[in-house]
Amino acid sequence: MISLYREMYKNRVNYLFLAPMYLLLLIFLIIPAIQGLYYSLFDFTIGSPRLFVGFKNFTKLFQEEVFWIALKNTFFLVLIIVPVSIFTALFISVAVYRSSQAAKAFVRGAFYLPLVVSSVSLTLVWGFIFNPVAGLANQLLKLIKVAPITWLGDPQYAFIAITIVLFTFVLGKPVILYLASIGNIPETFYEAARIDGANEFKQFIHVTLPMLKPTTLYLVITGTIQVFNVFVLIKIMTGGGPGNSTQTLAYLLYEKAFVFGQYGLASAVGAVLVFLVTIIAIIQYKFLSTDIEY
Repeated sequence: MISLYREMYKNRVNYLFLAPMYLLLLIFLIIPAIQGLYYSLFDFTIGSPRLFVGFKNFTKLFQEEVFWIALKNTFFLVLIIVPVSIFTALFISVAVYRSSQAAKAFVRGAFYLPLVVSSVSLTLVWGFIFNPVAGLANQLLKLIKVAPITWLGDPQYAFIAITIVLFTFVLGKPVILYLASIGNIPETFYEAARIDGANEFKQFIHVTLPMLKPTTLYLVITGTIQVFNVFVLIKIMTGGGPGNSTQTLAYLLYEKAFVFGQYGLASAVGAVLVFLVTIIAIIQYKFLSTDIEY
C-alpha cells in the first residue's frame, strides 16, 4: 500500500492531467448509474412521490414477455454483429494494407464517413432503401425475379433489416483501427518469420493476429457496448415492432420511461443492462487481454 501511494505521488502530474476526464466520467456516468440503481428500488412517476418497493420492479420486469423478447433480440444482435464485423474488418484491413496509398486512403475515407455522419441521417437513408414501394432493396430483388418484401413491416424480415443496417454502422471503426494497428507492427517480426520459412498465411496467424490482440480486445468490448445501447436505429426505423420483433433492452428502457412513465421499471431495465454489459466485458477482457506492446 505504501509503495502504491509513493507511485501515485511520483506520477501526481500525470494524474492531474487525467483529473478532468475522471471528473466527467464521475459526473456523467458513474453517478447516474448509481442513481439508476437506486431508482430501480422505487415505484414512481415524474411529479409523484417515490414509493419504496425493493426488488419488486425486477420481479415484475422478469415476468413480462416483452423483456425476454428484448433480451433475446439484444443478445442475438451482439452475437451476430460483433464477431462478423470484427472478422470482416480484419479481412478488409489485411487485404487493403499491402495495396497502394491511394487505395488505403480511399478505404479509410469510405469507412470513416459513417462515423462522422449523424446516425439519424444514416437511419433515414436506410429507411428509404427498405421502402416497400420504391426502395432500392426491393428494386434489386426485382432484378433477380424475387417478389418485393415489406422489410420493416414484416416480423420475419424486420430483424434482418435492422441487423444489416447496424452492421454497416459498426464496421467503420474496426477497419480504421486495424489498418492503423497493422501499420504499427514492426517489420522485423515479419522478416524473422520469413527467415524461419513462414509463408503469408503463417505470418498472419503467428505474427499479425497476436500483435492485433490489444486492438481486438478494445473493438470487441466497445462493439458489444455499442450494440447493447442501440436505440436511434430502432426508434426511427421500427419503433420496436412489428410485434416486438425488433425490441431491444435500450429501446425497452426508453419505452418504460418516456412512453409509459414507469420510471422504476425503466431504471430496473437500465440496471440489468449495466449488469450484463459489465459481466460480458469482464469475460471478454479475461479471454482477450494480453501483455503485448509494440
